[in-house]
Amino acid sequence: LITSNPYSYVCDAQTVANTPTQHLACLQPDPENNGTLTCQPNLTISCFVFASFGSISGSCLELQEDNSCGACDACVWKDRCSYSTGGCFNNAVDCWGEGCMSDDPTTPACATYFPESWGKECIGKDSCYMGFVDTGSAKYWSNIDRSELVSFWDTGEEKCPDMPPDGKMKALAVCA
Repeated sequence: LITSNPYSYVCDAQTVANTPTQHLACLQPDPENNGTLTCQPNLTISCFVFASFGSISGSCLELQEDNSCGACDACVWKDRCSYSTGGCFNNAVDCWGEGCMSDDPTTPACATYFPESWGKECIGKDSCYMGFVDTGSAKYWSNIDRSELVSFWDTGEEKCPDMPPDGKMKALAVCA
């Protein structure tokens, strides 16, 4: 897993390494750019492994197949970013990440992150709505009724002048 997400809702490495695949919830939004991340029955979101938009690797299918480093399309840490040690959890999380900059494979690619206050509000709940709006000139994270918008620029894009216009939003959470 490679991410530069600085927010407090992000899981620590120990939690990620000790989480069985069946305790991970995944979201890849529908074509309207929104969806609800939902835990298995009787579990709630304890932290987010990943909640980003950009050049994102990983697929919810890899959770269903319980893939790990070497079994998924590519372990982002080793296969895509050429790191020789570390970074792998030996579970499906290894398939996820922001990828690496093509000119510097030790630097995570550009991404913007689910707003911290919204991510923190999801902790302890069994599900979490996540979505965004693309106006053509800017992108915004949105709440379920689109009454609140948070600019991608304010959640990481200002550091990414080369944000891919065809980027994707994906989220992965630990449920306990």
